Order: sequence, then C-alpha cells, then structure tokens
Amino acid sequence: MKVKKDRGRFTVRFDMENQDHVRAVEYLERQRDRGKAQYLADAILCYEKAETNSFPQADRALIEQIVQEYLEKQSMGRTRDLQKEESPISSPPIDLIASALADFRG
Repeated sequence: MKVKKDRGRFTVRFDMENQDHVRAVEYLERQRDRGKAQYLADAILCYEKAETNSFPQADRALIEQIVQEYLEKQSMGRTRDLQKEESPISSPPIDLIASALADFRG
C-alpha cells in the first residue's frame, strides 16, 4: 500500500440514498467546524472497542435503575419545593433520554 502524503487527511462521500449515511451526515452537521474530526475519531474508537469487547456493555437494567432512582430523588425535591413555593416545575426530558438511548442502540 502506498504511503499517503498527508496521513491525517481524508475525503469521505456519503451515500444519501442510504438512511444510515443520511443519519451520520445529520450528526456530523451538528458538530462545530473543527469538531468533526474528534467526533469521527471518538465514533471509530468506540465502534472498534465494542467489536473487540474491550469494555463492558451497558446493562440496561442497571441504567433503568439509576434513572429511576434519579427521577425519584428529583420528584422528592419537587414535592418539597412545591410545598414551599407552590410554583409549577416542568418534568424531566424523558423523551430526550429515550431518544439518546435509541440512537446508541442503533
């Protein structure tokens, strides 16, 4: 294999007919200008680590337990605050958490 002139420079073309590629492009577009390389490096390293099982996979039951405990603590805090102030407090962004988890599952 021929050695590249600039090893750190790549040109990538995504297939906009492939929905996985479209989603990848959308994620990249959200990155700041100089953040795309770091984002891609993080994604590649995470993927490679997952392929070699070099780190433990997240236990869904444990994540659900942690989130549930957190929500209960938040709920208890709201109850105390409501008793003091009687002001409405918005609920936590459960949809955002579920969306993020769904993105990680692919």
